[in-house]
Amino acid sequence: MARDVISVRLWLPRIRVLGVVVDAPERLEVRVASTVLRPRCPDCGTACSRVHDRRDNKVRDLEVSGRLVTLVWERRRMVCAGCGRRFSEDHRAFEGSVTARLARRLVKDARAMTVNAAARRHQVSWKLVNALVVAWAGLVADHRRQRRCRVLLVDETSIRKRHRYVTVLVNGDTGEVLAMVPHRSAQALSGFLASQGHRWCKGVKVVVSDGSKAYKTAIEQRLGHARHVLDRFHVIGWFAAGLTAARRSIQRRPEGSKPAFDPEVFRARFLLMRRPDQLDASERARLEGLFAAHPRLRLAWDALGELHGLYLAADRKAALEALDRFADIYSTGLIPEFSDVVDTFLAWHEQILNWHTTRRLPNGRRPSNGRIEGTNNLLQVLRRKAHGFTDYTNFEARGILTT
Repeated sequence: MARDVISVRLWLPRIRVLGVVVDAPERLEVRVASTVLRPRCPDCGTACSRVHDRRDNKVRDLEVSGRLVTLVWERRRMVCAGCGRRFSEDHRAFEGSVTARLARRLVKDARAMTVNAAARRHQVSWKLVNALVVAWAGLVADHRRQRRCRVLLVDETSIRKRHRYVTVLVNGDTGEVLAMVPHRSAQALSGFLASQGHRWCKGVKVVVSDGSKAYKTAIEQRLGHARHVLDRFHVIGWFAAGLTAARRSIQRRPEGSKPAFDPEVFRARFLLMRRPDQLDASERARLEGLFAAHPRLRLAWDALGELHGLYLAADRKAALEALDRFADIYSTGLIPEFSDVVDTFLAWHEQILNWHTTRRLPNGRRPSNGRIEGTNNLLQVLRRKAHGFTDYTNFEARGILTT
């Protein structure tokens, strides 16, 4: 034996090595065969021992020391004594043209890089890697959807910015993505819930979504028994829009003035969004000076503070008391910019106030779309990494594995 020769094991179950076909610095080919004596017929299950012929199948394996490894499998074609069918034997170590362990590595690499990069790294085709990713993601998604989901989070994200959207559904208890359904319509969400079946839908107790009327329609249709909660982040954004509109109206100066707006009011735009309990002494003094010059701005800021009280309140009763105080401020007629806020609240008041009547999660917090917003950030990073997607199925598969 030459001095630079060593013996290594393939570590493939029920596989024996017949010999080395090619042993080159850049690649290695090894002839192997199955040690299963009597493969079973896929039709009748009869154990077969009669071999019709043998054919060589090349199967890619994990690289060794930087060398590409190919297994030449002497695959037998058997003849079934029971039904007379001829069939090719299968082996659990092989997944088509690659070994099962290489298939797992390809899927793992596709989670950290693009499918193209994973294909180039292992010198296989893009179609092979993508097919493995889609198949594995389907298994993962099926496993996740079989488990009970008590809190369902619903939101949308774009597959192409401002053009094509998908509805993302996340299990609020585990943070796992359940599905990414094409489009953001009521039919999209309703179709997914219908496919899950009545028993699974019955287990959903809380649904959290943004202010989408399409999602609201689907939830009322399929999850009418569940408590629908509007995400606090979106609601606070609606409330803050009223103060922003009032601030923009107040900072304008008469036509012909230079500058055309009050710079002090403009510079305080971010400070005005802060809650009173989050201000220090200097910031409070700055706002007091601003309010002395613009009394209507104080009213708008106080109104937003009372709306914040809807979520700072300990229970639903205290939230309604904060709402009454906001109504007293709004009834003065000095902040008409909050009219859209009032209309929005009247349309969604039940879903907003449901925040106080839902049970807290194991982490002690009320249900929100915080987890799904973080998931959407990961999906947008994935989209940029892949330079965009054109196929909904591929985007869903990559998204399920990435999250």
